[in-house]
Amino acid sequence: MKKLYKLFIYGFLVFYAAFTLLPIYWVFVTSIKPASEVANFPPTLVPHHFSLEHYVFVFTKTQVVQGIKNSLLVTLAVTALSLIAASMAGYALARFRFRGKGLVSAGILGLYLIPPVVNIIPLFLLVRTLHLLNTLWSLILVYQGLVLPLLTFMLRNYFASIPRALEESALIDGCTRLGALRRITLPLSIPGLATAAIFAFIFSWNEFIFALLFLYSDRLKTFQITLMEFVKLYRIDWGALTAAMVIGMIPVLAFLVIAQRYLIAGLLGGAVKR
Repeated sequence: MKKLYKLFIYGFLVFYAAFTLLPIYWVFVTSIKPASEVANFPPTLVPHHFSLEHYVFVFTKTQVVQGIKNSLLVTLAVTALSLIAASMAGYALARFRFRGKGLVSAGILGLYLIPPVVNIIPLFLLVRTLHLLNTLWSLILVYQGLVLPLLTFMLRNYFASIPRALEESALIDGCTRLGALRRITLPLSIPGLATAAIFAFIFSWNEFIFALLFLYSDRLKTFQITLMEFVKLYRIDWGALTAAMVIGMIPVLAFLVIAQRYLIAGLLGGAVKR
């Protein structure tokens, strides 16, 4: 019975892994097929011929590279600014006592529960009033406002799990409150900060609606908007589209690898007694 249970578990895990990875594999395989083979039916899981023509087309004839640069600029700015703001707000909610603290915490969580699409018209009017339409600053400010409630709530809970005695010892030794935060609390919060950074990065990188609404200049379009150029009225250029998708995965995977390293390092930081 125990062997049958293990067989079922492993079988389910293999099926789930295949179900999850197959679309990624299909995107990559399609991107390296020649144009004549992409449209073949039935499709082939292994390409008969290897070709980089779609990658050459994407790099030389489209705005994908510029879109990736714009997306990286917006995403990194949003991640950095939101982490700074959320760290300050989360620390204040976790450590200080003030009137209306519970109401403020509930309000922050409530802001996150509001679907972003509900805020499209108010945010558009606000951005237009500030004369930020067709600028990357519009996306940086809007994205930061959208991810800040969740990041603040996450970091507040993480700061609350760190014993106050550690900060009190630092204060007794002469540290200021800000010094204790910088030297004690933030280093111990690396897993929480890495998790928050991943959420902010992925949201900013994948967002499409606000970028489509606020930007109309070709040189400012983000990566998600440039992907739309491969979808025409009567046909879709699957080869170029999948090649652009593979290229767009690289920055996200690189960031996830870097953030995961800090996440694991933070989790294991207190596992070994010194």
